[in-house]
Amino acid sequence: MRVIAAIDILEGQVVRGLAGIRESYKPLISKLVNSSAPFDLIMQMREGLGINDFYIADLDGILTGQRNEHLYSSLVKEGLRIYLDAGSKTSIDLQYLMSFKVFKVVAGLETIESIEELKIAAQMLGSSLVFSLDMKDGKPFTTKKEMILNSPHTIMVDAIDAGVDNLFILDLAKVGTGKGTSTDCLVAKARAKSEEIFIMAGGGIGNIQDVMGLKKAGANAVVLSRVLHDGTFDKEILNQISAL
Repeated sequence: MRVIAAIDILEGQVVRGLAGIRESYKPLISKLVNSSAPFDLIMQMREGLGINDFYIADLDGILTGQRNEHLYSSLVKEGLRIYLDAGSKTSIDLQYLMSFKVFKVVAGLETIESIEELKIAAQMLGSSLVFSLDMKDGKPFTTKKEMILNSPHTIMVDAIDAGVDNLFILDLAKVGTGKGTSTDCLVAKARAKSEEIFIMAGGGIGNIQDVMGLKKAGANAVVLSRVLHDGTFDKEILNQISAL
């Protein structure tokens, strides 16, 4: 099972995400690293935990359109695999982000304009595209009328039918709480829909049993943050997860 570290960037600093309440996000304080500067923190995490996959939620890009573009190229030059969510609304936005040679670009439900744009992006980018099924308290996290009235399951099926090869299932209300996940059922439904799709999941993970539950449901990768920085998961545990 692949281990991916989640990095939230706000006002140029790494912040601790908590329950999706972004106005309360504060610079990250970690037992693992001694910096909230994104590049330094990520490099220290790679050194300390052996992680090479990082999911970057560039909240500056998502909320204001002011992306931290200088960071993307710097990380790619270090050989890191970057999954980049920077607030893309259209397939053109996503194609532009791929020019930084990141590993994957992310179309988040929060910002993507429509399923049609997602379909175009899937045709353009193929396996370089991830669709993030963003939810909050089990409801679609979007303002788009086309999708807000649909269930997460319906949106997920529409995304897979649109040609998405990589799916990230996330409930923002669970992020940073360590109180367990709420996405196992959706993961299982996604796996039942497609044996080929690569499924990532995270939010609320507090122990290795939560990870094993996602694995059993059909997830290929787990996206972690809090458990890395509070010392719950050390390098040995991450190696155990990678072996699942």
